[in-house]
Amino acid sequence: MSPIPDFIVEMREMIGHHPLWLPGVTAVITRGDGHVLLVKRSDNGAWTPVTGIVDPGEEPAVAAAREALEETGVVISVDRLAATMVLDEITYDNGDRASYLDLTFACTWISGEAYVADDESTDVRWWPIADLPEMSDHMQARMEAGLSDEREARFAGGASAPTAPVRLRPDRPVLGVDACAAGWVGVLIGPEGRPTVHVAESISALLELVRESADPAVVAIDIPIGLPDAGGRRADAEARRQLVGKGSSLFTTLTRAAYEAPTYELARAANVAATGGTSASAQAYALGPKILQVDAWLRGRPGVEVIEVHPELSFARMTGAPVLARKKDPEGALARREALREQGIEAPAWFRNPTFAEDDLLDACAAAWSAARHDRGVTESFPAEPEVFRDGIPAAIRV
Repeated sequence: MSPIPDFIVEMREMIGHHPLWLPGVTAVITRGDGHVLLVKRSDNGAWTPVTGIVDPGEEPAVAAAREALEETGVVISVDRLAATMVLDEITYDNGDRASYLDLTFACTWISGEAYVADDESTDVRWWPIADLPEMSDHMQARMEAGLSDEREARFAGGASAPTAPVRLRPDRPVLGVDACAAGWVGVLIGPEGRPTVHVAESISALLELVRESADPAVVAIDIPIGLPDAGGRRADAEARRQLVGKGSSLFTTLTRAAYEAPTYELARAANVAATGGTSASAQAYALGPKILQVDAWLRGRPGVEVIEVHPELSFARMTGAPVLARKKDPEGALARREALREQGIEAPAWFRNPTFAEDDLLDACAAAWSAARHDRGVTESFPAEPEVFRDGIPAAIRV
């Protein structure tokens, strides 16, 4: 987004307002701390990545680096072509018409203190990738491509350009939640259809954080709700039968006595005593602190409908069969992103962040999808009639 190049001024003198076909570049510039560089445009006040027009005979990657230096004063490396796209024709205030072929590049900051270096922007700022400002759909698409770890550039191919799925727009805001290293990661989707990411140490703090911008009608969380006193839960057994080839992703919930035991050894003994012989897996017991945290939160009446979901079951319903590729592998992550995209959820671009992993984020998106279904009254319940144990909390997995 630089001042109008001289060659365009000269062309306008010859052709007037007739449409021009112009090559443009977008530089999505990141640094190693989970931030991306954005500029605030002086013409419309929108936050965008660095953009500009390629000069005649100039290599597009060189143009991206030049624009970054001219607009923000930073030196960058241009790492890869992330996307190509054709933008709809624009008619400017003076009547000039133009269409752009945009080449989006994934770039890395090398040096320089970012500042407003020309009059085309009013502010320059490093934004947390997890909390980006509102952007237009086409600008958001460029950002997502530039922030992804995909090797190949995104492009529209075939005889005709594919149409994007209709964006999921629930009537009321819904929140999908998954456990993560920092505590909990939540994906909020409201009537506008744009997912936003929220992270907090506790589930109660997460809901408080979300409520600063929206009041979710349903919270769907990937954690057991309703702990058995003896034996297993029908919810686990029935949901597992829906995950042929992927049943191991749904572990058996332990008894309340096992989760309340202070050590794994005591938990195993407590579960054996309560069930008549069934031991406790280390994986199931490790989730105990988060399970008990949610249990206490629900008993405190959080003032919102909360349902239990299992992301792998949600993905299976999206695609018609369980997604067998491991969610932590690149092909598994891509398959789950595509499943979400087909349902109208464009998962926020993944980035390396110590607070949560990509699979945590995608699981939270899947949970939000189930939350939206539940708010519409179309979820399935496993079992159809929830069990109720001594704690009085209905136990069922919804999808």
